[in-house]
Amino acid sequence: MIRIHVVGCGPLTGTTLITKMMIACFDIDLCTSHENSIYVYPPRLANIFLTKMPQNLLVIEPLLRVMPNLYVIYMLRDPRDMIVSKHSMDKDRYWASLTYWKTYTPYGRKLQPHPRFITIRYEDLVTQPDVVQEYLMKKMPFLVKRDLFSKYHELAHPSEQSEDALGGIRPISSSGIGNWREHLPRVAGQLQIHGSITNDLIDYGYEKDGTWEKELERIEPDRTASHWPEHFTKAGLKRRKRGKYFGIVPDMLGHYRLTRPVRWMINVLFWKLSALL
Repeated sequence: MIRIHVVGCGPLTGTTLITKMMIACFDIDLCTSHENSIYVYPPRLANIFLTKMPQNLLVIEPLLRVMPNLYVIYMLRDPRDMIVSKHSMDKDRYWASLTYWKTYTPYGRKLQPHPRFITIRYEDLVTQPDVVQEYLMKKMPFLVKRDLFSKYHELAHPSEQSEDALGGIRPISSSGIGNWREHLPRVAGQLQIHGSITNDLIDYGYEKDGTWEKELERIEPDRTASHWPEHFTKAGLKRRKRGKYFGIVPDMLGHYRLTRPVRWMINVLFWKLSALL
């Protein structure tokens, strides 16, 4: 069984969108309804099992080492657009702060060279969906295309949770790119709380230099609380890293000559235990 797992540099980075595009446009015979940890075990045997959970970026490294059948799609998005995005569950507040970008991206940066760690920019996905689809097929040759990513909205039948996360099923739009310029007080406030992101923006190609910060001059910072807490607690960060190494045990055991039912039972046991640790 090939496992594809989608992670992101934070919330609202396009993980739901690309997951539903893949389900609609590729021949994938097993997936979960919305978000599930990498530690969830497949409910039945299948050729390709697709799941997504953005925060699993923090635990994915050891699994890539021992699972030759694991492919990870990493969604990257301009952090300024990420922090000014809102969710249908709370339309009155910004959804998440820069703490996600500051915490998550070092893990993504470290894994960039891995051949089964596939980085997709949100901006490319919504402006060149069919190009991104071809790129995914080159990185994962086993994928069989059923239709074009650009036709995703005609084919998708997401769960209610996924549809809420997407804000409804509609044609792919690039309207969210550069939206941060309409929310300069929010951006200024987040930089005041979390520090500069200019070096990251340059490294990831979102800016050529630091001149973009001039747009924030004479802007009164908005330090209003986001939907999610402004910073991770130690306990919260520990929860996001839960099961980091414990989950590799069943896959290491898979190298031994065990019968298929025995391997299946071991995996079920360890995936369940991993979710609890």
